Order: sequence, then structure tokens, then C-alpha cells
Amino acid sequence: MTKFTYKTKSDLLAAAESAGVTLPWADDLDVLRQEKRIGGSNVVMRNRLTVHPMEGFDSTPDGSPSELTLRRAMRFADGGAGLIWLEATAVTEDGRTNTGQLWINETNADEFAKMAEQMHERSGGVPLILQLTHSGRFSKPDNTPHPVISYHNPLMNEKFNIDPDYPVVTDEYLDALPEKFGRAAELAKKAGFDGVDVKCCHKYLFSELLSAYSREGRYGGSFENRTRVFVDSMKAAAVHCSDDFILASRFGPYECLPYPWGFAADHENYLKIDWDEPDRLYQIMYDCGVRLVDMTLGSPYINPHVNRPYDGGGYEPPEEQMVGVARLFDAAAHMKASVPGITMIGTGYSYLRQFAANAAAGAVSAGMTDAAGFGRMAFAYPDFARDILENGGLDIHKVCLTCSKCTAMMRAMSCTGCPIRDRDPYLDIYRKLFG
Repeated sequence: MTKFTYKTKSDLLAAAESAGVTLPWADDLDVLRQEKRIGGSNVVMRNRLTVHPMEGFDSTPDGSPSELTLRRAMRFADGGAGLIWLEATAVTEDGRTNTGQLWINETNADEFAKMAEQMHERSGGVPLILQLTHSGRFSKPDNTPHPVISYHNPLMNEKFNIDPDYPVVTDEYLDALPEKFGRAAELAKKAGFDGVDVKCCHKYLFSELLSAYSREGRYGGSFENRTRVFVDSMKAAAVHCSDDFILASRFGPYECLPYPWGFAADHENYLKIDWDEPDRLYQIMYDCGVRLVDMTLGSPYINPHVNRPYDGGGYEPPEEQMVGVARLFDAAAHMKASVPGITMIGTGYSYLRQFAANAAAGAVSAGMTDAAGFGRMAFAYPDFARDILENGGLDIHKVCLTCSKCTAMMRAMSCTGCPIRDRDPYLDIYRKLFG
């Protein structure tokens, strides 16, 4: 695949055209400086640039924010983004991805409150969304696999060495989850966050259930059954919503896996999105009270080129990176048009490096998205938004290089960050892991 070597606007747009796609573009960045009220709430994005939920896997053993967690959070708070989406926070101990994943509960909610208070103070009150999750088949609460699988997916089973006789999660276990998400939402509200995200993407538990076509019982087969626990959990969280506390979701409408192992895949050509069920579910999300969505596609565990096009990673991408970027942009545009009442945060911008701001301004101006989210870029360049808004663009010497070293650290069960741009402390950690 082509590496990112583009020096000018013309180079970039020509590369996109060569790949058969068109990227949005605006030379004027003023649209990114505009505020955006979320639904009819009092929660207002200060500008159209946001931080994606990026997991650092550096909590204390009881799931509380550590000093390293707080360091990252404060860097984001200082960075000028209009909204900060806090990383995945487990609602149950057995649903943690590893011992470093945040986990909010009655015993440590005060620690989350301290973090929220400090972030609000440092950022001047920028809205904070706390992501709530259950890791499902990727659960490793003691750093060894304890997968909670909703059905046997041979593509995932083979990749993660899950025996075909391994038990699937019971209906009774799933029945209990909405209450846990509701309780976590209540704790987040009391802790001072401005909203919660009921996460449904990347083949974590709720996302995997969307493709549980072969599962029997209350949570498999029909559309209503496959979406049931996600819908019930949104409803449980929505009980605690108000004008000052909103319901959000990091939502993946398509996984780029063949039917019946992936949600929303065209049955004849899985590389095409069948929007029928995602559109139905998106409207239900709105009906449940969701007013903000941070969209994504694919799964970083099985096809990371889909949700974060890269120059360096575990395998050679099977498509030009610009194709992947355009897929993300187009999917956000489809979702925004499908349910305009949901404020849309698009993704895929980090790959474009110093040109990301122009693409973001183009997408917002064209009505393709309401805001642009940055994940890897925020790790590498936490003040990306401030530079865009105050200095007119991104510094080529500070941008994310999409080298996937942050991901490699995470896969090694380590805390993670950018060892290239944020060398202290992450370069030493990276070298200890990989030499």
C-alpha cells in the first residue's frame, strides 16, 4: 500500500482520486470554531473538534484513575478540544479488558469525581463523556483470557484460540447487564461527567450480539433479540439523563466481516454495507434518548485497517488507505442523514496528518458530520485542537504517524501512549516491551 508521503493539498487529493474516492476539503477552518448544542440539552461542544475514547490501560488495580491516567486526561483537558470522550470504563470486574482498564463502581466513584472536577477546571468546563463497556470475548480481568462470548464465530474463535465447545454467555447473565449499565451511569452523573456512552462497537459484547444470528434464546436470531441487551442498557442509563447529563454511544454500524459473522454486511458482498438494520437500530437509539454518537467501523482486533487506516501495523492493508478513510467519512454522512437529531462525531481524520483540519472543516461544512474526532492524534498531539483553532492548522512535526506502536503496546498488555511524540514516559515502556 501507498505510504503517506503527501506534501501538498494537490498531492493528497490526487491520491484520493487515484484510489477512486473523494475527500471533503475546506481551506477556511472557521466552521470548526463553532459551538454545537447537543440535542435540546445544556451540553454544548465548545468547537467541532473532539477527543475519541482512547484507552491508556493504566488504571490502579481497583479500576481507579492512576497518576498516568490523570496525566493523559489533563493533557487532553489542556488541548483545546470542544468535547472529551473518556476511555472505556468497565461496568463489571469480569468485563475488564485487563487489569489496567478503568472500572467505575461504588468504592471508587469518588476518584472519578476528582478526575472530572480537575478536567472541567483545566478545560474551562468542556463536556466530558464517560464510556461504559463490557469487553465480552476480549475480557481479561486478571490479564489472562476469560472470554464472555455471545455465540461461536469461527473467524473470531480461530484468531483468539477459543474452543468450539467453550460455553456461550447465558441469557441470565445478559439479563443482569442493563441494571449494571444503569448503575454505572448513575455513578458517572454523581461524579460530575456530562454524559455516558453505552458502547456498542468493535466486537465487544453488545456489538458481537448484533450478529448473533445463530444464537438461541432471548438474545439471538431476530433483530429484536440481537439488539435487546443494548437497547435495555440504553434505557437503563437514560433514566439518569437530564438537560445537563446526556446519553451517548460509541457505535459501529458495520464490521466488514462476512455474513453471518458480521453485522450489516451485504450477503452477496461483505465489503458493502447493508444499511437496513443499522438504520433501524439508529432510530431506536434516538428513541431511547441517545443524542450524541461517536461512530466507528470494523474491529481493531480482526481488521484494524477498517477502523483506523495506517501506514504501519500487523499486516499489509488489503486496500488503499484513502479508501478506508473515505468509507469512514461516508458512513458518518449516511448516519447523520438517517437520524439528524443525533449529533454525529466522525472519525478517520488522524490518518490525514497535517491535512486533517481541512478535511474536518470540509466534512462539517458539507453536512457530512457535526464534528471530527481524533484518537491516535490525541495520544501523539494532545493540543491538536488548540493548534488548529488558534494557529490555523497542525504542525507536521507533531502529528500522529499512524505507525500503530500505541496499539502494539496495548496488545502486549501494557499501558499505552505514543512512544514517538510523547517519549517520556512511553518510549522507555515501549523499549522494555519490544527491545
